[in-house]
Amino acid sequence: MSLKAWAQAVRTWLQTPVGRRMQRYGRALFVAGVVGWLLYRLTQIGWQEVYEGLPRTPWFYVLWLGLYFLLPATEAGIYRMLWKIRWGRVFPVLVRKRVLNTDVLGYSGEFYLYLWARRHTDCSDGHLLRTIKDNTILSSVASTVAVVVLVSGTVLGGQFALVDLIGPAADPVYLVAGALALGVLGALAVRFRRAIFYVPGRMAGMLLGVHVLRFFAMYALQVLQWWVVLPEAPLRVWATILVVGTATNRIPFLPATDLLALGAVLGMTHLLEASAAVLAGMLVVRSVMDRTANAVLFVLTSWLERRRRVLPVSTPAEAECPLSSPTE
Repeated sequence: MSLKAWAQAVRTWLQTPVGRRMQRYGRALFVAGVVGWLLYRLTQIGWQEVYEGLPRTPWFYVLWLGLYFLLPATEAGIYRMLWKIRWGRVFPVLVRKRVLNTDVLGYSGEFYLYLWARRHTDCSDGHLLRTIKDNTILSSVASTVAVVVLVSGTVLGGQFALVDLIGPAADPVYLVAGALALGVLGALAVRFRRAIFYVPGRMAGMLLGVHVLRFFAMYALQVLQWWVVLPEAPLRVWATILVVGTATNRIPFLPATDLLALGAVLGMTHLLEASAAVLAGMLVVRSVMDRTANAVLFVLTSWLERRRRVLPVSTPAEAECPLSSPTE
């Protein structure tokens, strides 16, 4: 059997009742394994030490709010432009989208957003699907650019704790190859933008810029959140944790990637020049707060929407969904 036929057979099997059940069991087993590893690492560090290392400064929790709501707030502004819908109307839905992508399955939130928009906007199905697709692609491109810049900056600057394991940091061959690869991808995107993107080129460029700025704002807020707890730690500690966590969270279709990132960081605390207990306390609190907020906000925003009286989602000046031209 050829590789293509084998892959098609696997996809077909995954759509069967048994296949779906095995996927659920597999995800549950994966999450259970990650949680077990976390408990093992925390036990090695010491539960009392972790408790004593929990963040005490209120700024840690203030910055967490900014980190949590940065994505849905930014996307609410994007869909306000694409769908001419009020920011406050779509924001709660994008909070639920974030929860689904984080705790259920990658990109399940986009499907949920599409189903919601079909019922609550005047846009055609084609416009909704294409704009969601474009925004998802642009967000992925921005994520790749941000990760490449982050990893390159930390490695070349000698701020990555594992730099000795990956060879010379400033090898010009790697720099040239990376620059060429990004240049080719950029040229292809510009050349075939009309075939790839539904939104006009100027709009696509603006959305890409918004996503890139969002990622760098997230990096800055994250480092600041850690720094207010442990200001004496060197920059390489925060750079290493940021690189490991960011790269792990980019793995598609895996549940609980934040827990996987947490486990990866806890497994390398011996390489970092900071208190393992304080690092563990910060990361565990962040994970618990994320999980708690996900559950509470998903239920709360869903309940409030059910109670809300059905009203038109557009103002008189925005009576029709803007159908962007695929060409510019």
